Amino acid sequence: MMKKYGIPILTAFVILLLIFLHQLSILQEKPDEEWSRTVDLNVSAQDSQVFTQNQKDQTTLYFSGDPVRKVTVNEQLNVETEDMNYAIPEGYSFYVDEQQAIYKKSDALVYSTNGKEKTIAENIEGLHASDNGIVAWSRHQLNFVTPEGTIESATTVSPYIKNAVLTEDGKALLYAQTDAMNQFFTLKQGSKPEMIYETALSSGELFSNLQAISTDNGLVFTYTAFASRQGTRIVDTYYGESANGEAAEVNLLKITNGETGNEITRPNYFSLNEINGEPHLLFSANGAISPKREVISIYEATQNNDEWIASRRSTSEELSIRPISVSGNSVIWMDKEKSGFVLHGSSTSQDVVESSNATSGEDLKIALFYTFTAVVGMFAMLAFSFGFLILPAVGLMYLYFANTTAIEQDKKWVEWTIVLLCVGSQMIFLPSILDGPFQYLAPTYLTFPGAAFIWPIIIFLISFSISRLGQDQEWTILQRTSYQLGLNLGILIFLLGPYIL
Repeated sequence: MMKKYGIPILTAFVILLLIFLHQLSILQEKPDEEWSRTVDLNVSAQDSQVFTQNQKDQTTLYFSGDPVRKVTVNEQLNVETEDMNYAIPEGYSFYVDEQQAIYKKSDALVYSTNGKEKTIAENIEGLHASDNGIVAWSRHQLNFVTPEGTIESATTVSPYIKNAVLTEDGKALLYAQTDAMNQFFTLKQGSKPEMIYETALSSGELFSNLQAISTDNGLVFTYTAFASRQGTRIVDTYYGESANGEAAEVNLLKITNGETGNEITRPNYFSLNEINGEPHLLFSANGAISPKREVISIYEATQNNDEWIASRRSTSEELSIRPISVSGNSVIWMDKEKSGFVLHGSSTSQDVVESSNATSGEDLKIALFYTFTAVVGMFAMLAFSFGFLILPAVGLMYLYFANTTAIEQDKKWVEWTIVLLCVGSQMIFLPSILDGPFQYLAPTYLTFPGAAFIWPIIIFLISFSISRLGQDQEWTILQRTSYQLGLNLGILIFLLGPYIL
């Protein structure tokens, strides 16, 4: 009895273990050979708005709230946290350092220090703060603001200001609208704005996520256009370059996924960075993190012969947004989880890469979950398995009517005939069943050339060996045949079934 049931159960357990190890290996794949897997930095927040200060080999983040939290992350993804002694309302852009803060409160621009607030401008519609400086705008006026809360200069423009950002050289890129046009201006303090690009204003179209940097080739900027047309939501990002204040050349940004060769659709949450004089793009986009699973991941894109090629930087299964470059060797971002936002990162640091390769309890839990979800595929293979029994059933019926004596005398060739008819059916139909998702879902040891013909033979040899060990000598030919066929189909279902859907 132990052999009859114990050996098949042990075989099924071994196959399930192989499935589990395959799922675990998928989870532990790195997004890029030189980059680590996602590292949880154990910093949570309720709001994704953050002020960033970049140093040479580390980045300091300030999270709004009560109190403001200061988080410093270096290239090795080491984290230091500190609570500041003041609060900033959530949901707005803001500037903050060790001593003071500037933020938008309702429609007022507020300067705060030593726990005291002072309004420095009214009717403010927007604020942009970065390492490069602070700008705040109302409908037609752009204000340059110092960290000490004074307005250095104010420039009035006739179009309606919608957004503005500052580049490293202190120049503002201004996006504004007239009744018919979207217009982009560059503006230095004390100078008149210079229009570098304009495009027709379309009804219902919204521009956002304006980014700008200075590179060796001049000003580089991106923006995202949202629109609804014929009931379809369209999201397009544009990339512009302006050399020496000349008219910008702006084109639809097309990014190719380096893993798949396909164009990435609907990239969002852009972060435009300058690394070694060249523009780099960090963004979120939907993409595959395994053959069966897609999620919003973090990507980094660089130009190669005027073509943008992106590589994935995150491996987490949560929605990943707000990428921030610590340096050319490390990236951090926020994952949207049930409890809020949690800071994560990835790095090329050898220590980080090695430590991220270690198997965690979370890896084991997720791999176990996906192992059990593979049971769905097993049920589908179970349905196909009934088809493999048609020829053996026809053969057995024929013998019952044409050669009953052979069955009654337990002739061995009867068992061989029935089993080989089943194996033959598998070799006929498995190539079409295993052509499709199986080819990229299954591990390589199941997908080699001719696998659909070779695996039925291997499974037959295994089931034959197990049946000889587990069968009772007093069994009839039909009992032995049924036992071997059950083993054969069981192994087939457990081994190949998880990967056909």
